Amino acid sequence: MTVATDIIKAKVYVWQPKNKSNPKTSDAWLGVYNNTVVFNPEIIEEQLVSAKALVSDAKKSKKEILVICEKTLYKEELEALSEKVWFHYLNHKVPSGVLTNFDTLLSRVKSLKALRDFVGSSSFDSLTKKEQSMKRRELAKVEQVYKGVVNLRKKPDLVIIVDGQYMGKFVLEIQKLKSDAVVLASSDFNKWIDQQVVMCNVNSFDSIDYVLKYLLS
Repeated sequence: MTVATDIIKAKVYVWQPKNKSNPKTSDAWLGVYNNTVVFNPEIIEEQLVSAKALVSDAKKSKKEILVICEKTLYKEELEALSEKVWFHYLNHKVPSGVLTNFDTLLSRVKSLKALRDFVGSSSFDSLTKKEQSMKRRELAKVEQVYKGVVNLRKKPDLVIIVDGQYMGKFVLEIQKLKSDAVVLASSDFNKWIDQQVVMCNVNSFDSIDYVLKYLLS
């Protein structure tokens, strides 16, 4: 199969009503059918091939890659994918400033590791059951946000953002830092950026799954 065929099969090209779409993205449209914007699969293929080259170069150079995706429908699959194909991720209520104020992120990760060590220590065993339960809940809450970046040692060299419009605060961060990035965006995307953009359906499991696995595998 060609990339374009896979794009059609995963319905990467289907997006949202025209009245919710931004004219800035119209260069990537194939047309509007029943008031629904449809992206041109050939343009998506060009964008994907270009983005994959960027990701492949980062992987070959053993650079740090971070995927930011708050999509609940892809939460578990993103974690599973990170175990198969090495990358860091943030997938739960991502705090702003993780890139522009990276030291704060490192301090949160340090706190997570300290809490993990404590829960596995004899000091934890000496706590009451109620205290142990509270500490476990605290650990679970922190892990939910930061477990995907526990091995991140420095500011990521390449960032992949899923849903550029919804995650606009991070798009602004990569613009400010002039970081290498791939932004998966839909027809409502309203920013002009220097980083690589891939127009796609960002609310479909199959679409996100195909695009991320194509880029990272």
